[in-house]
Amino acid sequence: MATKILKKIHKEKVLVWLLSLSIAASFILYMFLVNGAVLNVVAREEVENNLATLNAQVSELEFEYISLKNSITIQYAYDRGFEDVDQVAFAERSESSSLSLNTRE
Repeated sequence: MATKILKKIHKEKVLVWLLSLSIAASFILYMFLVNGAVLNVVAREEVENNLATLNAQVSELEFEYISLKNSITIQYAYDRGFEDVDQVAFAERSESSSLSLNTRE
């Protein structure tokens, strides 16, 4: 009878230790996952800040491009050495989807 009681007590001790270890492991896993989630949120905020900065830079570059594009005139082209073309040649697509070279005279 005493050995049965001792075996039962031993089984209960093992069960308590296993339960305690599983609770501790679950807590450690939970902390690990929460830490990962927090780090992902911080990384996302950094990426959003970088994206906002890059969008601002792109806007500045677009504004600069448009202002430079609008500043080009025919006189500016002549000053840079461009000349009017006497005979214009261009490619044109016909109805048969083939390309042909047309020249204007």
